[in-house]
Amino acid sequence: MEMLLEKQLQAALTERKAVMGEFLRLKAELARTQQRNDDLRSENRALREALHAAEHEVSNLFAYATQVGDEASS
Repeated sequence: MEMLLEKQLQAALTERKAVMGEFLRLKAELARTQQRNDDLRSENRALREALHAAEHEVSNLFAYATQVGDEASS
């Protein structure tokens, strides 16, 4: 009986080690995924700002071209 309990305890310990290893692996993967998500959000924010600046520049250039065209036709 004691030998059976010892084997069960050893099996439970082995399983616990495997589960803990998997847990730590998943925890590390989650941390990497969260960091990548943060990096992508930051990159997305920067790209949106650059797009907004480019749209503003195009709008200014279009207004300038219209003004120059109007002055040339006067």
